[in-house]
This record gives sequence, structure tokens and C-alpha cells, in this order.
Amino acid sequence: MTYPIGEAPPPNLRQPLRVELFFLTHSETGEPLTHPNAHAVALAGAVLIDDLLRPVERIRLVGSQVVVVNADVSGDPVADWVVRTLGGRRGTSVLEQPQRSYSVRDAVRAIAVHAYDRTAAGMYAGDLVQEVKRRRLSGGRRRYPPTDTGVIARVRGRLCSVLAGHTEPDPQTAALAGLVLALDLTSELYLDGSGLDVRRLLKALVGWAGRGVPEIQQLIAATDDLIAEAAVAVYG
Repeated sequence: MTYPIGEAPPPNLRQPLRVELFFLTHSETGEPLTHPNAHAVALAGAVLIDDLLRPVERIRLVGSQVVVVNADVSGDPVADWVVRTLGGRRGTSVLEQPQRSYSVRDAVRAIAVHAYDRTAAGMYAGDLVQEVKRRRLSGGRRRYPPTDTGVIARVRGRLCSVLAGHTEPDPQTAALAGLVLALDLTSELYLDGSGLDVRRLLKALVGWAGRGVPEIQQLIAATDDLIAEAAVAVYG
């Protein structure tokens, strides 16, 4: 179960996937752990999966297309922004009036443009992170350390517990596994000395999600491809 950004959740409720990914892809001091382009694509995949996993259906994958089926305001500003970006019009449904559709890859690309800033702003508004500005000759740079110093360890711990077989898997944790794998941040799980084949277990967890919710695996595959393309563009 997830809790909309806007205020801090009770301790027994999970944050959306994008928030868990944001925490796990930053250091305790708020420094990003991966390249900005790849980071933005991964967060775009996460916010789309967030909308996909909501109890009330908002987006639907039809073949290789992402279609908005419910554009009503949800109370989650980031989720509502995703729907607007994909062309959803409030008060309409796919049955009443067909919405514009995007290919899965184009949807991830469109959301990636502002995914990092939108996610960070929502987390700052919800008092989940601090905003620390640095002055540099090339312009200001922002860091986003968590307000709760234990949250990164808890997010990491849940994923590691599932990988080790101590906790039953769930679609959100499986999606987080796929995005961590796509970003090649397996070292941030601190399982190198555990004897576990971490990459194999992450892939297996994504496969488990794909059997239950194939759309998750489809979105992760598109995100993985776009992250690889971003890496080629930067380092190729």
C-alpha cells in the first residue's frame, strides 16, 4: 500500500515506488549515485509503475501503448502530473472519449524530462527530504538528504529481505529490484559478501512480477533499454 506525497505517512504505510527509488539512489548526504540522464529515466519508469499499481486504474498498457483511462485528480500531485503529461483530460474515461496514447518508450521519455525535479519537489513538500543548495561557479547544485536518517536502510532492507527469501515478494519491491538492476546499483544493496547471486535474484524477482502483472515487466524493459541508450550517449 502506498501513500500520496503531501504529508508524512504513518510508519506502517509504504511510500510510492518513486520515493523508495529516490532514497535508494542517493547517499545519506543526498548526493545522487548515478548519472542524471539515467536517473531521470529510472524515475520516469517508477512514476508510471506507481500509476499502474494504484487501486483505482489510471493508466493501462494496451499492447505497446500507454493509455490514460482515468484522469480524475487523485490527491498525489506527481501521479496527476503524469496523467496530464500523457494527455489525460479530467472527467473523461477511455470508455467515454478515447485518450491520446503513447508508446511505452515514448511515455517513459516524456515523463523523464521532469521526473527528477517533480519527485524531489514532492518529497521536499512532504518533509521527506531536505533541500541543500550549494553555490558553484557553474550555478547552484542541490542535494536532497532524507529527513529520516534511517529510511534508506529500511528501503534497502526490505528489498534485501525479499532477495534473501525472508520476506514474501510484492509487485512494488519487484519493480524496485528491476530499476536498481537497470541502473547497475547492485553494490548499494551491500550484499557483495553474502554469497547470493544478486543480479540473478533481481532478474528472478522481475520475472515473478511479470507473471502477475506483465505491465511491470514491460515498463522495466523499456526503462532498461532507455537507460542503456542514455549511457551510450554519454560514454559512447
